[in-house]
Formats: sequence, C-alpha cells, structure tokens
Amino acid sequence: MIDRNRSSKAFQKLIGKESIDHAVTDRYAVYNAIKKLHQYCLAHLIREFRQYAERDGPDKEIGKALEQELRKACKIHGKYRDGEMSWDQRNKRLGHCKSRVEFLLEDGMANGTDKLYKLSENLLNNFEKMWTFIKVSGMEPTNNLAERDMRKLVVWRKKSYGTRSERGKKFVERITTVSQTLKRQKVNILKFIQDTVICFYRKTETPLISEAFGY
Repeated sequence: MIDRNRSSKAFQKLIGKESIDHAVTDRYAVYNAIKKLHQYCLAHLIREFRQYAERDGPDKEIGKALEQELRKACKIHGKYRDGEMSWDQRNKRLGHCKSRVEFLLEDGMANGTDKLYKLSENLLNNFEKMWTFIKVSGMEPTNNLAERDMRKLVVWRKKSYGTRSERGKKFVERITTVSQTLKRQKVNILKFIQDTVICFYRKTETPLISEAFGY
C-alpha cells in the first residue's frame, strides 16, 4: 500500500482489522500499536550504534561495544538458521549477548551523552522487544528481507516522484505486490502477467499467485 504519510492513520488503513501476531520493525512510534510479539530490527540498531561509535568521548566505546554485541547476536542466529547449531545452543549464546547488551545500555545511561542516554533508556524500557526472536520460532532479528523487497520501489519513487493519480497508485501497489511475490517464489513474472492479461481479454479465469509455481 502506498500512502502520502507514514502516520498512525496510514498504518491502521494498511492492516485494517487484521490482528498482527508478530512483526519485526524499526522503532518508529507508529509501530507501538503492535501489542503482541514485536521485535525491534537489530540491523537498524546496529546502524544507530555505529554512528555513536564514530564519535569522540565515552559514546565511542559504548557505541562500538553495542554494535559488536548486536552483530554477534545476528551472526549466532544466522548459524542456527543455517543448521550449524541447535535451538538450545543458540539461545544459550544469545542469553550471554542479551546480558552484555543490558549492561552496556546501563553504561550508556550512566556515562553517555544526553542522546545516548535517551536511546539507552528507551531500549531498556522496551528491552524484551530486542529479543522477541529468541522466543518465536521462525522470527528473524532483522527486517532486512522486507527492506530488500522494498528497495527498488523506494528508488523508483525517488526518481519519478511517485504517482499523480489514484489509478496510478493502485497500479504500482498491485504490480509491485505481484512481482515481489512471484520473485520470492522464483516464478517467471513476465509470463504470469502476460497470461493474466490474455485471460482478461478472453474473459476466462485468470491464474492465481497462490498457484503460480508451474510458471
């Protein structure tokens, strides 16, 4: 869905009456509406702490240490995902990372600048949202996959300045949804769309994305 605003109203319009069981997002305030299993994207946090690591003073060492710990957590999960360690082994190692991150955030509150203090305080107040993925099988610690899926659309929007009509907006929404879904399924996108258009003009039943594995 494309909307002019990244607001609470737009978010509610997107999800409608659906119940989101679990989600991985950045820390944008709109996503606080997710009341169930909510995971903060660790990749976003890694980038934030990298900025602190590039500063002078106490922020540098604290930011660098937090960046390294979160990178380590993602690497540990990656090994589990690739079958190199068991669920219990992963969680034991992630438990150590979790403890170190909590200590470093407390250090950030005690010794960091005002900005690092506020970030550390916010993360400590929502600490479990950094580690929801430990409890939920299949949940990732980052939303990198979604970011990659949206990358081409973001670049297109910046180059073209978006759409000027409701019809154009709906077309972009739908063609992007179709193409990205079929790409994930490793389906021939052009052939699927071609067959859909042919069926439309022949007034016959059009193919479904959920049954597109044969393309």
